[in-house]
Amino acid sequence: YAAKIDTNAGFCGDRTPSANSMSINNQGGTGTITTYYAGYIRLVNDVKTPVLSCANSSDLYTISNSAKGNKSLTYPIGLITADEVSMAGAVWGTTNQNYYLYNSQNYWSLSPYCFDGLYTSEFYVYSTGHLGVAVVHDTAVGLRPVINLRPDVALSGTGTMADPYVVK
Repeated sequence: YAAKIDTNAGFCGDRTPSANSMSINNQGGTGTITTYYAGYIRLVNDVKTPVLSCANSSDLYTISNSAKGNKSLTYPIGLITADEVSMAGAVWGTTNQNYYLYNSQNYWSLSPYCFDGLYTSEFYVYSTGHLGVAVVHDTAVGLRPVINLRPDVALSGTGTMADPYVVK
């Protein structure tokens, strides 16, 4: 299966900062200034607009020989982003157990949430299926590693729970 992994794709840990919780202003991110990150603006506010692109190449985690990104990974394995979980069906603060990423367990995402001047928080998925947040030192949250498949990989299935995608 290694030949089916896209080693150039990467994983976006979008750290675009904002000192304002309602819109991105590229301020904050230093000292004890409360800083909200782009995922907070996109997914917590009423806007709810998840994205799959990565605004800053230094936030795109890629392997060392990749043609793009920050080249900081040894292996092409990352964590799912809060945007991806949102696109699958999770909503901030709303229980939902009817989407394919729901597994009745808490798990971290790669997406930063905010820094409140003392603690750093990261998005995670609650066992009830909704997007939430936890302080980074919280150890009661699991991991959900992801890989990126090459665009030419053949799949079967329709992508539903009853007929999931299967790599050929």
